[in-house]
Amino acid sequence: MVDNTKVDVLAEQLRQRIRAGEFGTNGRIPPHRVLAEQLHTTRETVNKVVQLLQSEGLLVARDKSVYVKPPLMKLPAFVANYDLYIRERGLEPVSEFLEKPALVPLPDWVAKLLGRREGEMVPHRLLRQGILYPAGPVYYRLSENFYHPELVKDEVFQELQADPQYNTWTAMKAKYGLEVVKSRNTAVARLPTLREQTHLGIVRGTPVLELHRTQLTQDELSVMVNNLVFVGSLLELSFTSEVTR
Repeated sequence: MVDNTKVDVLAEQLRQRIRAGEFGTNGRIPPHRVLAEQLHTTRETVNKVVQLLQSEGLLVARDKSVYVKPPLMKLPAFVANYDLYIRERGLEPVSEFLEKPALVPLPDWVAKLLGRREGEMVPHRLLRQGILYPAGPVYYRLSENFYHPELVKDEVFQELQADPQYNTWTAMKAKYGLEVVKSRNTAVARLPTLREQTHLGIVRGTPVLELHRTQLTQDELSVMVNNLVFVGSLLELSFTSEVTR
């Protein structure tokens, strides 16, 4: 049985080494066997130490190796084009389909936000998004999107299915003259589900922020509902809102 007090003590030792820059920025830490020798402990204890520092966001796993996390990503909660935003900061974005875009029945909570009927078939897309670093991709969020069925159809829907970086905002403005001008957001902090752990490459104790976002035009037309799941330990999210009196 692993001694949790010992895990905390060894985690602080490794935490200080990381912060001192011993492994560089985004550098690979030694294998568990080597760390166990350095820390004079067992590989089981090292595994617990590494998991703890992963949940804090100090370490990230890629394939079968563990690396020092990249610098904290500053991301607005409401950004029109994720890929463009990342590229403008000199980084390489990653957007990958987790499910091929298709028509799906509207869940009750989405139907209410989108102003449609529960069970109505609407376009749906599920992506994971991150940044490609030299050592490999780091995933920052899952982006699940439900679209107004009268706006995302025909060639727009076909393009959506073909390209994970396709921007529906631009398409709707070009085709219908509609422009998203604001969003309504509801956020909750929690621990990740098993699916989210798998898709984002995080451990159970990593905090995530789930954000439900409804995107609206000037006429209050709901054109899209997003269910976004952010890795809380890797991001600094910025919000701007009106003061509630």
